Amino acid sequence: MSPQNLLRVIGAGLIIQGLLFFAFAAPLTEQIFPGAGDEARHVGIIMRQSLAGMSFLGGLVIFLVRGESDRVARRVLFGCGIGLTAIALSMVRVIVTHAAVVPIPGLVIYLGTGLIAIFIATSTRR
Repeated sequence: MSPQNLLRVIGAGLIIQGLLFFAFAAPLTEQIFPGAGDEARHVGIIMRQSLAGMSFLGGLVIFLVRGESDRVARRVLFGCGIGLTAIALSMVRVIVTHAAVVPIPGLVIYLGTGLIAIFIATSTRR
């Protein structure tokens, strides 16, 4: 897979994630923090909606940079790989500390995509 195609996939995925986070902020917050009170749930919903905007922005920027030169695409892809892997490690920490409910498929997607992005960004060009 080319760096540009992977940037397309990551960008589109983050845009879709942002839209879904915004549309389903309340059910997602209740699922992740099942025992939260009303005030905590309200704060969680607001934070999830803010996260939705950031996810949409990041995805849009990543999607738009896909048409740049191979060198630029690889650098952005490497940054994406580091970021996605850091998110996955943060999710592992949440699982270990039992701070919230983390969906395992999400963890696998973040970690897998992050590692693939780093691999493609650092592989030699053909």
